[in-house]
Amino acid sequence: MALIEPQRRTGRLEAFSDAVFAIALTLLVLDLLPERAQSPHQLLENWPAYLAYLTAFLTIGTVWLNHNEAIARVRHADPIVMLLNLGVLLGASLVPWPTVLVSNALREGDRADQVAAMMVFAGVAVIISVPWVVLDLYLARRPRLLNSSADVTWMNRHAVISAGTLLIAGVSVGVAFVSPLASLVLYLPVFAVFIAARVVETNSEFGRETGGDPA
Repeated sequence: MALIEPQRRTGRLEAFSDAVFAIALTLLVLDLLPERAQSPHQLLENWPAYLAYLTAFLTIGTVWLNHNEAIARVRHADPIVMLLNLGVLLGASLVPWPTVLVSNALREGDRADQVAAMMVFAGVAVIISVPWVVLDLYLARRPRLLNSSADVTWMNRHAVISAGTLLIAGVSVGVAFVSPLASLVLYLPVFAVFIAARVVETNSEFGRETGGDPA
């Protein structure tokens, strides 16, 4: 049986992953669909669903941006890389579940329901982050799988960032016992900073590669 070319294997991994992210993002909006016509007041009362959607969208968006950047640095995806990538996708595909839990808990649930929902949300963040850390470290220790030696540094740096997400998830659980709403809002600036940092980093690298102004 002929072996799959390394570039083709990586391309298939990226295409499959993008499809999973796209489906997960699409599922998020289902919680926003009204069962009947709503007045402006009723629309405003649905703010927990909007906040949960925004947080979940930024969660998956951040994962997708990081995934896109990471896979672009991979020359060859061996079976371990593909398995760890599935671990990341497992967490990403679960995001719509705690999103609905948080939305319903903030709208209709009591404090216990809200804390439980935020614990599930944090748990999903952990499910995403753990395989990310393992994948980064695995690739960093196998330069032959990467495009260049500079990618080793990137993987090590991203492993630290991914590990930081575990800390944020833990903090959010503690905050949830004081204020479930504050626990959810805590994720927003964190993901916003991650996204901004990724855009700046990518723009800077593009500028160096082209020899022009990164701005």
